[in-house]
Amino acid sequence: MSLDMSLELEGNSPDWVALEDAVRAVGVEDFENTMKKRNENDFLAKYVAKEEKFDGFFSKSRSHFYLYKRVELGELYAEGRHGCNFKVQYVIVFRINNAHYTEFVEDVYAFLEKLATISPMQFVLSFQSEEVYAIRNKQGFEFFWHAPR
Repeated sequence: MSLDMSLELEGNSPDWVALEDAVRAVGVEDFENTMKKRNENDFLAKYVAKEEKFDGFFSKSRSHFYLYKRVELGELYAEGRHGCNFKVQYVIVFRINNAHYTEFVEDVYAFLEKLATISPMQFVLSFQSEEVYAIRNKQGFEFFWHAPR
């Protein structure tokens, strides 16, 4: 059995470079990021649709993550705004390996803390959009793993 958590990212063009840097700092395997901007001078880049991927496995917890794109920019699904006021189009979904739950908590904390230090991009991490476990808003980064809000 596994659990899924959602990381809702600010806007329709998140900071993919910072996301990659943060996830690599934690330790990741089988990682693929096709979301970095292409060279605008690349002739074919203007005419060929790219597959949108940001996925891999955390090395320690063996938890998988993948990208979900909403059809259009919309409101946060997570209940309670917690000082976050932004629209969302991209969500990173974490599929947690229950056998390594403690390691996942360590992995996701390290990932989000690193992300918050290298990018001002806002985000909300929640379980089933009901319990919020972490936020990055304009005031800073907060992690409430033992007391979700």
